[in-house]
Amino acid sequence: METILLKNGLILTQNKNREILKGDILIEGNKIKEVGKEINEKADEIFECNDKLIFPGLINAHTHVAMSLFRGYGEGLPLHKWLTKKIWPAERRLTKEAVYWGSMLGMLEMIKSGTTCFNDMYLVGIKEMGEAAKKLGIRGFISEGLFNGVEEKSVEEHIKKGIRSIKEIKELKSELVKPIVSCHSVYSSSEELIRKAKELADKEGLLFHMHASETRKEVFDLMKSKGKRVYEYLQEIGAFDRNTLLAHGAWVSKREILLAKRYGPTIAHCPISSLKLATGGIGPVAEYLQEGVNVTLGTDGPASNNSLNMMETMKMTALLQKHKYWNPTIIKEQDIWDMATLNSAGFFGIESGSIETEKNADIVIADRKNANLVPMHDPRSVIYNINAGNIRNVIINGEWVLKNGEFKKVIPTEVVEKTEEFSKKITENTDGT
Repeated sequence: METILLKNGLILTQNKNREILKGDILIEGNKIKEVGKEINEKADEIFECNDKLIFPGLINAHTHVAMSLFRGYGEGLPLHKWLTKKIWPAERRLTKEAVYWGSMLGMLEMIKSGTTCFNDMYLVGIKEMGEAAKKLGIRGFISEGLFNGVEEKSVEEHIKKGIRSIKEIKELKSELVKPIVSCHSVYSSSEELIRKAKELADKEGLLFHMHASETRKEVFDLMKSKGKRVYEYLQEIGAFDRNTLLAHGAWVSKREILLAKRYGPTIAHCPISSLKLATGGIGPVAEYLQEGVNVTLGTDGPASNNSLNMMETMKMTALLQKHKYWNPTIIKEQDIWDMATLNSAGFFGIESGSIETEKNADIVIADRKNANLVPMHDPRSVIYNINAGNIRNVIINGEWVLKNGEFKKVIPTEVVEKTEEFSKKITENTDGT
């Protein structure tokens, strides 16, 4: 097996003791073979990291990558109007080829900003998104978001779509790209559809994913129709357990947080899209963590965030929690790193999220001598000042995906041109009717 030796880096390990050390990393095949102060073993390649900060690849726990096609489209609207008047009408024009290129563009952005794994929900072109991820060499959990307008009809038809998308991802035969099962939300997916989608996930041994408690309207509408808050409703219908990922989880009561503690779903906190869409809810991340609920981080899509940059999400998460509770110590920088790496890796069941022996070699290497990173009194604090320009090297599953600022498997200019072409076709003359 090919070996790579990363020499003399400042390593934010995220290991059990959360050590930060100056030393070497030996990669053999797709795994980390050794981490230490000085490794003398011979390697096929030696990469000098004396001026580098090395950390585990970030995991984007909730996004819609292909929506890079809609970046900046339909600005200034509240969530439900934005969806129904701009995004959903435009998405009816999507082709599988458009999704392929839009996904490819989003994945380039994620890699360049330190993400090595993502979890995606979309409505068309699931196979093509998987093909893009496979070509680039990025880890991805990909699903078709099932929704039927809360009507009980056509549930079986939608479940068949879910089964088909699972099959399409499995047929890629990629160790990096895996299927997941998703429903869109309680306001766009009927009770029967959610139940059966979760049953499908359980039957296939897959994880389950949906939006939940993102807006006050969503919560109040459900209370009016079902007499329950979102977490209570999902628990009652069997879609609220340790194999469930709930995106947003902002509009929740203390009782719902305790319900999450008891039943164990994972929360994907997406602060930037919530701010941009003015949903009014800053998720109670600190309270979730205090109760031992597993919290992860996501960008949401590049149309509601305009960015797929997890480092921005890490910074915003820390700042908002300190602001929300009027307490600068309510959340630690280490908490943020855990949410962006280990917490997600644990939920998705991947041996990533830390730099230690036998873990997957999913590694980000940043140039730490750039002006914005000097001085570096505590590497954990770079969440406040690091940016994508600092990252020129990324390894995923033991392979260089980005090396010395160059993508190894695609030509970025071609991706940009194709995405612009398809975005124009899809959005022009869309009036939202």
